[in-house]
Amino acid sequence: MVPILGALKIIAMRLPVRASFLLLHVMVSGMLIPSTRGQFFVRSTEQDVKEGAEAAKMIEEQIGLYSLPRAGEYLREVGSRIADAVNDPRWTFTFHIADQAEPNAFSIPGGGVYVSRGLLALLEREDELAGVLAHEIIHVTQRHSAREQRKGFLPGLLSVPGKVVSGVVSENLGSLINTPIEAVGGAWVSHYSRGQESESDRLGIRACAKAGYDPGALAQILARIDRAVKSESGQERKFSIFDSHPMTETRLRDIQKRSAGLSPEAKSPIAPDRGSLLAKLDGMWWGENPDQGIFQKEQFLQPVLAFTLSLPPGWKHRNTPRYLISAHPQKEALLLLGVLGPESDPEKIGEQFVSQMRTKARLEPASARGSSIGKYPAYVATYLDRSGRGPVYLHFVWVAMNGKTYQLIGLAPERDQETLRSAALTLRPMSGAELAAITGKRLRTASALPRENLADLTLRTGNVWSPDYTALVNELGAGAVLDQGQLLKIAREERWSPSIQPDH
Repeated sequence: MVPILGALKIIAMRLPVRASFLLLHVMVSGMLIPSTRGQFFVRSTEQDVKEGAEAAKMIEEQIGLYSLPRAGEYLREVGSRIADAVNDPRWTFTFHIADQAEPNAFSIPGGGVYVSRGLLALLEREDELAGVLAHEIIHVTQRHSAREQRKGFLPGLLSVPGKVVSGVVSENLGSLINTPIEAVGGAWVSHYSRGQESESDRLGIRACAKAGYDPGALAQILARIDRAVKSESGQERKFSIFDSHPMTETRLRDIQKRSAGLSPEAKSPIAPDRGSLLAKLDGMWWGENPDQGIFQKEQFLQPVLAFTLSLPPGWKHRNTPRYLISAHPQKEALLLLGVLGPESDPEKIGEQFVSQMRTKARLEPASARGSSIGKYPAYVATYLDRSGRGPVYLHFVWVAMNGKTYQLIGLAPERDQETLRSAALTLRPMSGAELAAITGKRLRTASALPRENLADLTLRTGNVWSPDYTALVNELGAGAVLDQGQLLKIAREERWSPSIQPDH
């Protein structure tokens, strides 16, 4: 089909939004079975690096990278020490914080390693982080392949209409609608084989010992993550590292048994004590990151860009660092919102798009005209596709508002036209009161009073975690009596303020 580059550019945006629902884990390499025993590799290392670059871009666009420079630098220092111990010159390793609330870690072909802020929040020792990073580094060096699973958020939506939607939109906007929707709604989870997991554990703990870390710490952080995930029973199942790295009692015993025969080299940790470690994580968002935007029922509020939009009631809403999406529960209609870039003339953008559609796709709009959303200038181009089982309208809307050009795309049959229109008309700047009301939970460090228990500390410090969860993340017993000055991780509800730029 004919590519529509302009349409691609229109919604190739950098909109920060909530990422906790995202389950994208890794872009797999698609190799033949690799191993350390010299079996033949179909792919070259150059192909791995190229594919890894593509995967890194997708991760940044669909999950997002989290910005906390002291934590990011710490991650890179520990990772570099492990990479030096592995000493595989084929790869250039990079280390990033994934903006995921869930405990997760993954790697991509070529050397990209990602650890979620949800996992960082569960760390008690530097050795635990080293164990996680070493495991992921070995997946890269051993070029482990994986079976890719895709679960669609809107399977079949774009195949129901006729040639305009399934051709122009589905194929030419496929990288922005079809593939992201699959990742948004379900999972791209790499399920490593049992042998690959065992190999990464075995070689990873050796690398840890060589780098000066306790090789048994991997088992400790895995067990804590397992307890944290199980503690959320009764709530909606969230993604965790165990979706892609299954944990069994046998696996833990194997790690512990193999670690017992290894002696760490004498090297000082980068964070010399627990207080130093907690200081590097202090202030990190825990749970939802309000920088990414928040939902208050059907209202979406994006404080970084200071806009809000009310989405159709009863529809399914998702967001990624590229766009906000809302879909009809029966998958019959769709609304996308994103940012094109700096504020510009919506009419010029719209007319250029219409011209492109006419020239390259031989499509004429049912209507194309200047308009407005509230007091903000807009341009609306509508296409009608009658070639499917029923007529489907495609709306492209550009709005210039407060220094940005926003793009909305709507697909709907006649009966949902008014729903789309009503939602689009709610796009507006956030009020000062709305901005002031946005809060989030930040990871903080609290110092205990003499003989204080966890319930009293929770009450005194404004900790939003229960005493039981506070005990879990701090590796304490639920009835622990604390020493004076003992440092604990807590989480506090705090007013949102702009964050710094992402780590790269």
